[in-house]
Amino acid sequence: MKPVLVMGLGRFGGGVAAARWFAERGHPVRVTDRQSKDKLVASVALLDGLDVEFRLGTHDPADFDAAGIVVVNQAVRLDNPLVERARAHGASIVTELGLTLRHLRGPLVAVTGTKGKSTTSSLAAAMLAAGGRRVVLGGNIGRPLLTRVERIDAACVVVLEVSSFQLAWLEHDDFRPLVVVVTNLSGDHLDWHGTLEHYIASKERLLRAAGEGCTVVLNADDERSVALAKRLRPGVRCVWYGESHVPPVPLDPIALRGPHNRLNAAAAAHAALAAGATPGGCAAALARFRPLPHRLETLQTRDGLLWVNDSIATTPTAVQRALESFSEPVVLIAGGQDKGLSWAPLIEAGRRAKAVVAFGETGPRLAALLPETHLREDLAGAVRQARRLARPGDVVLLSPGFASYDQFSGFDERGELFREIVGGPF
Repeated sequence: MKPVLVMGLGRFGGGVAAARWFAERGHPVRVTDRQSKDKLVASVALLDGLDVEFRLGTHDPADFDAAGIVVVNQAVRLDNPLVERARAHGASIVTELGLTLRHLRGPLVAVTGTKGKSTTSSLAAAMLAAGGRRVVLGGNIGRPLLTRVERIDAACVVVLEVSSFQLAWLEHDDFRPLVVVVTNLSGDHLDWHGTLEHYIASKERLLRAAGEGCTVVLNADDERSVALAKRLRPGVRCVWYGESHVPPVPLDPIALRGPHNRLNAAAAAHAALAAGATPGGCAAALARFRPLPHRLETLQTRDGLLWVNDSIATTPTAVQRALESFSEPVVLIAGGQDKGLSWAPLIEAGRRAKAVVAFGETGPRLAALLPETHLREDLAGAVRQARRLARPGDVVLLSPGFASYDQFSGFDERGELFREIVGGPF
């Protein structure tokens, strides 16, 4: 059995799933992560009882020299010198998702895009289930599928959210999807990809996986998606959705705010119908679907103010879409870690807001660009300031426009703190 090195245990399950997968099949497994054991204690505990060796707090080049298989965390850069070192020594480089795709037997609905992936994936899965199909939701959302992939039979539809990081590491011959959805392509994670072209090329890998008989669902209002359609293989069915296109099922009633979510719903319905859902199931699922956490999520109405958590908005364009979802006056809370994207959509949105409270690493620059912006050091201070500025009938919206890593481990931690602050005393 080839020795396996899992590079990046992490706290989101992918490293744990890969280590368990190989250990249970008799491979000698070593896990390496730059984070200390104290920070990874929960993940380490999930591998208790398995023959797994841990090298935490550092990466030792000798471990990469000795590995026959290296399982790379999706956030590791493609040009990582340690990965290149392992490859030069003959190691196979894989990811948890790549392993999963090799072993899936049933029909696959793969969803990618800059924004809207999670909502579209979750909606498509709910629509399929409401129509009587057995369905599993996974990928970049929820628990890793690798540890249960052998229990997913050929009659079960797998709806998979796929990020640009995951796609960058995948070879398109790893899988053949039944349905592919691209929600939109506005550019993101340029701090990781380096260029917009590389980011788009990563997304295009999913379209290159689409073979004869596959249905590709594309946004007709998105210029980059339209350009990608010209490179689809013969035999691929292309379905368009957009503002001027009639949705495949009625989209009302819908509890999701904003025109962008109506587009997400239309994309999900196209995908679900192509994978065996019924129109009635799509309509029923849409009527009872509620916003996912941190995605224009209404937390509460308090003292006449509507508090909304949109911590997932990590790009300036996402803030612009969030502001378009409200007719009420909005007090906007924004700021975080810059990702190298144009700030123009956020500046435009901020000028339309009733007031802006900036915080975090980009807070001072944001305040300089937007007159009358109130600057606070952290999220707690920003919430208190927003409360002072807002009046009954206003919306207080956390839609940061930037990554969270200046002060948080992820957008979800940022959103959960916002929820906690809003629910407590001001």
